[in-house]
Amino acid sequence: MTDREWACEPSGSFSSYLSPGCQICRMGASLVLFVTGVCERGCFYCPPSEERRGIDVVYANERRVGSDIEIIEEAHAIGALGTGITGGEPLLKQEFVMRSIRALKREFGEDHHIHLYTGARPGPSTLAGLAEAGLDEIRFHPPTSEWSQPGWLYKTLVDAKALGLLAGVEIPAIGPAPGIVDAVMRADAFLNLNELEFSETNQRDLQLLGFRADDFGSGAIGSELAAEKFKVGGLRVHYCSSAFKDAVQLRERLKRRAERTARPFDLPTDDGTLIYGVILPGDGASGLGQVMDTLAALGVPEEMYAPSQGRIEIAGWILEDIVLDLEPMGWEVALEERYPLEGGLLVERIPL
Repeated sequence: MTDREWACEPSGSFSSYLSPGCQICRMGASLVLFVTGVCERGCFYCPPSEERRGIDVVYANERRVGSDIEIIEEAHAIGALGTGITGGEPLLKQEFVMRSIRALKREFGEDHHIHLYTGARPGPSTLAGLAEAGLDEIRFHPPTSEWSQPGWLYKTLVDAKALGLLAGVEIPAIGPAPGIVDAVMRADAFLNLNELEFSETNQRDLQLLGFRADDFGSGAIGSELAAEKFKVGGLRVHYCSSAFKDAVQLRERLKRRAERTARPFDLPTDDGTLIYGVILPGDGASGLGQVMDTLAALGVPEEMYAPSQGRIEIAGWILEDIVLDLEPMGWEVALEERYPLEGGLLVERIPL
């Protein structure tokens, strides 16, 4: 645990208390299922990107998806141990959410832990439907106007727990929330605090309200200090910084994906990227077929290279050994490092 992430147990001592959904997430083993960008609330701190905010789209991690099969494919790609369902407001697509929960449970079994975030006030029938579908954990998100007196929250937490759901509240750390703390403690639920985070879609609103971004990241100055005030004995509370999400959770998820999707000639790194060699056509270069013939003549195993969009991708360690053999053919050679996603960002290209 870093100094940017802490938790509190009922005794008031600080340790690594985390809900099961958070435990899986920090391992990078949670599929993030973004079911819609539509929401009726319009919170000033809402961080989804321009491609998602207010738009009815579905993403599994960074991949836009259109079917249960594609969602499950992405879950397999990272070896997901659980799923976090988010938005927008997921319960605006309640039937889709329940169908997705059932599909994930069928594919991965009951041990696949599923948690859901919602800013809605689901009644007993909605909670019962989610529980019946297989939801394990639910986190409520009251609007800031109700942080002092969320009259509905205590009963909803109790109703959720009575159905066997692990129940809690998740809010950004921006100021006191006495009503939320009281409801969580009386219901013996949990509270997650997220560092207030600047994004491309909320930065103007945050700046107009006087918030300023940290010089070294996207977190808002003062958010961690606001979170410190929730360290109350008897409150099960966890704080997660934006830096932790990027440096640990995202990196661990990319590492899991890289390990599972790497081709025989890709080299996964500790940063969750893949390194491989490339042979690129230069001016006056010989044909692709001739290069393939040369690789075969040099004894390069077929599984150690592959043609891709007019170039050849190959094991980097092999390419370094045969650079001189390829030089007369007029092709450029380099090592590339890329994120293991469809159309993943190219991190670096090093000519050889």
